[in-house]
This record gives sequence, structure tokens and C-alpha cells, in this order.
Amino acid sequence: MFKIIRSCPKSIPAFSIIEAVVGMAITAIIMGILFVIFSIVTGRMLDFKNQNQLVNDLNRLTYSLNKDIFEKEKMTVSENEIYFNGYAGEKISYQFTDDYILRNSETFVDTFRIKLNSMRMDTVKSKSEQFVFQKIKLNIESNEKEMDLRFYKRVYPNELLLSIKK
Repeated sequence: MFKIIRSCPKSIPAFSIIEAVVGMAITAIIMGILFVIFSIVTGRMLDFKNQNQLVNDLNRLTYSLNKDIFEKEKMTVSENEIYFNGYAGEKISYQFTDDYILRNSETFVDTFRIKLNSMRMDTVKSKSEQFVFQKIKLNIESNEKEMDLRFYKRVYPNELLLSIKK
């Protein structure tokens, strides 16, 4: 008959328990360090985003106001609002609240997270006294710093004549 011969290998290549524990400990230390680094980088990125948002809002506000001043026919200033009337009848308003500024147009509403401290309207002449301008001075607080923004809209002679007749 047939004889069954069993052979037992003397050793099987494997990790010992101590080697596995040391490997897991090293992996845990590396994962902890990576978690701390990730938390720090995430915090810095959020700070950068918030800082960038303030600068972005300030740039968008100055661009929008300059564009509306240049392109619109008439500008009217009240206590906490600026109104622009376009040549084709379109209307745009800027509403100033304690914490933000809203720009309302017929197509959309834009929000600027900028705090307005004060707004002053004045009429000034050029050095040669040939031109008259409406001057708006906005004292705002952005990034915990106060700053003044000045905008000028030229007043044309026909507008001056109309205001004298009234």
C-alpha cells in the first residue's frame, strides 16, 4: 500500500508579535504628526480665506462704485443709500448697514462685508474751476483698519442749469 509522508517545514517566514507592535506604534506616531500638521495647515488656510475675502470685497466695492459712477447718468445720495439712474432707465442702489453693504440692481444683489463708519457727500471744483464734481467720501472699516474711499462723479453744465431752475 501507499505510505503517506508528511513533511513539516521548520519555520514559516512571518512577523513576531513584538515586530508587529513596534510597526503599529511607529505608524500611530506618524499618523498623529500628520494629523497635527493637517490641522495647522487647515487653520492657516481658513485665515487666508477670510483675509482674502475682505480684500476681495473691498476690490469689488471700489470697482462697482467706480463703474456705476462712470456709466450712470445721475447719482443721488441719501442718509444711508446711494442711487444711480442710468441713461436707459435702469436703477442701481447701494444700501449701507452696520455690517455690510448691499448693491441692488435689476439683475442681482451683491453683498460686501464691509462696515461703513460714515458717508459724506460734497460738491467740489477742479483746480482750474472749469469742472464740478460730486464727491463721496466713505469711511469704512476693513480688516480692523479704518480707511477713506473717495469717489468723484462729474457734474455736467446741463445738470447744473437744471438744479438752478429748481
